Amino acid sequence: MKNKEESNSSEYVLVNAPNRAGKDFIHLLRSKGIQYYALTNNKYGKKKLEAMGVDSIIMVDTEDAATWVLPDIQISKVYLFEISFNLCSRYIQICKEWGSESIHVVTKGDKSRSAYRGLGANQFTYINTNNEVSSLLP
Repeated sequence: MKNKEESNSSEYVLVNAPNRAGKDFIHLLRSKGIQYYALTNNKYGKKKLEAMGVDSIIMVDTEDAATWVLPDIQISKVYLFEISFNLCSRYIQICKEWGSESIHVVTKGDKSRSAYRGLGANQFTYINTNNEVSSLLP
């Protein structure tokens, strides 16, 4: 995890952006001046985020629950852009432990809604194009 020297009173949006819509959402957050951290589970994802200019990155080992340590930031909302049911489910489990106000799953399909809700996600958005991410702004 890459920490910044920032006040714990600030709230951050946490975004897992493994696809184009997620990356567009990060660009939108940045353009609106909304504080955020990006979430990834591997070095390749981290390098891609860094190449986009993201310097606030939380990296977790999704296979080892002992490493799911609460970050030194206050997370207000979580946005998970789905590319894999299993990975998105694991991120929901991790973020639920961190106590965020809401966990928002953004997906192109609607087959997993009840499973995600059972894990702790409480908002869902179905998108067909990357242009729809502006409606997600907190």
